[in-house]
Amino acid sequence: MLSDIKKLLGEDRKRLRKPIILLTIDTLFNMFSYTMMYFVLVDLINDELNFLKIKTYTIIMIIAFIVRALVNSKGYTEIQARGARAIEKMRISLGDHVRNINLGFFNKNSIGSLSNIMTNDLQDFEMAITHSTSDLIKTVFLTIYLLGITFVIDSQLGIIQLAVAIVAIPIIYVGGQRVAIIGQHKKHVMNQVISRMVEYLSGMQVFKAHNLVGEKFERLEKSFRDLKRESIRTEVSIVPFVLIFQVIVDISFPILLLIAITKFGAGNIEKKELLTFIIINVALTNVLRAFAAQYGVFRYLKLASQKLIQTYNHPEMSYKYEEANFNNYDIEFENVSFEYEKGENIINNLSFKAKEGSMTALIGPSGSGKTTVTSLIARFWDIDNGTIKIGGKDIRDIKPDSLLKHISMVFQNVYLLNDTVYNNIKLGNPNATKEEVIRAARIANCHSFIEKLEHKYDAIVGEGGCTLSGGEKQRISIARAILKDAPIILLDEATASLDADNELEIRKSIKKLTANKTVIVIAHRLNTIKDADQIIVLNEGAVEESGEHSQLMDNKKRYYNMYNEMEKAKKWAI
Repeated sequence: MLSDIKKLLGEDRKRLRKPIILLTIDTLFNMFSYTMMYFVLVDLINDELNFLKIKTYTIIMIIAFIVRALVNSKGYTEIQARGARAIEKMRISLGDHVRNINLGFFNKNSIGSLSNIMTNDLQDFEMAITHSTSDLIKTVFLTIYLLGITFVIDSQLGIIQLAVAIVAIPIIYVGGQRVAIIGQHKKHVMNQVISRMVEYLSGMQVFKAHNLVGEKFERLEKSFRDLKRESIRTEVSIVPFVLIFQVIVDISFPILLLIAITKFGAGNIEKKELLTFIIINVALTNVLRAFAAQYGVFRYLKLASQKLIQTYNHPEMSYKYEEANFNNYDIEFENVSFEYEKGENIINNLSFKAKEGSMTALIGPSGSGKTTVTSLIARFWDIDNGTIKIGGKDIRDIKPDSLLKHISMVFQNVYLLNDTVYNNIKLGNPNATKEEVIRAARIANCHSFIEKLEHKYDAIVGEGGCTLSGGEKQRISIARAILKDAPIILLDEATASLDADNELEIRKSIKKLTANKTVIVIAHRLNTIKDADQIIVLNEGAVEESGEHSQLMDNKKRYYNMYNEMEKAKKWAI
């Protein structure tokens, strides 16, 4: 665990040394009660106990208690505060790390697993560094201290006491291994529970429509039953080993006591040494019993640190340059190939060039790779072969955060924060003034509906923007992009969720957004991209044909057929 703490906390781990030392000192001062017991028993045996000595012992105990209280409060407060600060930094660094990982990481890990890592595993790790590890260190230190005193009293008794510990500890170690194995199953089930909860809440409308709420939603119900089963298994798994460990420790006490009394009878140890051994043996028995309970918790919490290390070990996207200084904003694909999963080629030797200040439209059947192209430009993924260049520079050489400063994206599915309308628009440029935010809203044609909201720009839109219509969310998304004012615009079905009345207005807004920008637009409504400088028809990840609208119509291939089908559809009536 100490090596895990070193990897995860780095230099911050040193801040935990002082409070752990203070808590260990507190544990040693706890031995004063046994020490005073020893002196009282010795005085009773020697008939030397009097009021003065009782008063002296009492004062010593009070002083020891005060020192303990001060040391314990200082150590406990500091380890909680420093542990919380260290975890705060970890939450931020882990979030930054995950944000810079290839999106394949999110495809391979469920939302339950990711949520568990970012919440429960971090909480368990905080518990490990603020409670479990420090408690275990104190217990180990105190055990060594008590064993040392036993060896000083009598080396033979010390060897026997050590032998008992050597025999008993492997049993609790095996129990810890068992906890770790079953604990892994519990964490896996916990991932499923979180995923089912998110699924249940997100799809409430669908489930209510099909009467699949409450006990009828079997997927959620089953995950709860599985969690209950695994939680009980985890708790119970250590019990047999703890019991065996404690039985060995408890049986060793009378055996060692018998040996010590025999030695006393034979004159090998003195009366004071016998009393000291009895007191130390009682203390050591209690310490070892506490160790058994602590170790099981420790091994379970250690699973969290291992999961966090695995997440940190997942490589971030590499880069050479912190900042992207582009000479121009030409976008060029050179023999690009890409697959999400091995054997499933989505982009196949794709080459095209989108010139600065031009609009390039991507069309094609579902699964042809249109959205993937925009994701690759934004470097949400790294390509397998070929090169993607902006201004002649390979985007893999540029830090992803720096690259995205030059790109604005308007997605088909808009996600809004559970925050005010104002803050959701300002997301496009955190340094924007209120006037700039309102100006962007006006250009995106959302100022009018915002003004009709009860609290206007201070209205809370709800998680995901649930209080707004699809068209309203889309216009706020466009306002974000306008506010960012990036030289490259990626539009993925930006008008897909808009009705006919709003579409024309939004198209005007998009025209303002894309003026003098390098634009890559995906659209199924071909009439929205007739004026594009370049139309690329994709099929199975490759360019099937490209050119302006008139050229593609003259070619009479896929685009020609798609456009004619669209024109025919306009005449359909019910």
